[in-house]
Amino acid sequence: MTYQKFKETYSLFPLSEILVGASSKRNVRKLLETFTCSRNSDLQDFLHHKAMTFEHHLRSRTYLYLDNVTKEVAAYFTVTISTLHTENVSAKIIKLLDGYQDDVESIPCFLIGQLGKSDQCESIKIGTHILYDATDVIDQAQQMLGGRFILLDAINIKEVIKFYEENVFIPIEEDETQESVKMIKPYFELDADS
Repeated sequence: MTYQKFKETYSLFPLSEILVGASSKRNVRKLLETFTCSRNSDLQDFLHHKAMTFEHHLRSRTYLYLDNVTKEVAAYFTVTISTLHTENVSAKIIKLLDGYQDDVESIPCFLIGQLGKSDQCESIKIGTHILYDATDVIDQAQQMLGGRFILLDAINIKEVIKFYEENVFIPIEEDETQESVKMIKPYFELDADS
């Protein structure tokens, strides 16, 4: 699906705006519950049970793609400001990410906390479009605030890692026993030695 067709099929709305304009939280909950994801129950659970609370407490921002025909949630992403804890990261990578020191315990960053599509979109290739919009939101904040990289935890499945690598994310961990792999999209130039 082209990006143009994607934008014609789905409309993007910040959850914060939906909450302001809604007649009740119950109606917003009903809308969020139209999202089903049998492949990743964590995505579904977050949207059904945590997204509104995180929004209310200013912990993150969630953006919903509503199907223009069914008015159901077809996909979503959540972004926030976070910290990368470096206890399992090499000194070389720490210095690269921090830009200055190699012995810091944490590095501030932007985080894509959730990104996924519903079962109704299972056969449609829209992941790149969702990732593009998520990074675009962060790019706008980065232009105003600074910041060295976007972080995400990718499910440790070869196809998922490959998808993110094709979209300019780089793994900073490689442990096949882990459930997820930390990956970054840098805002700085990587040397050939990096």
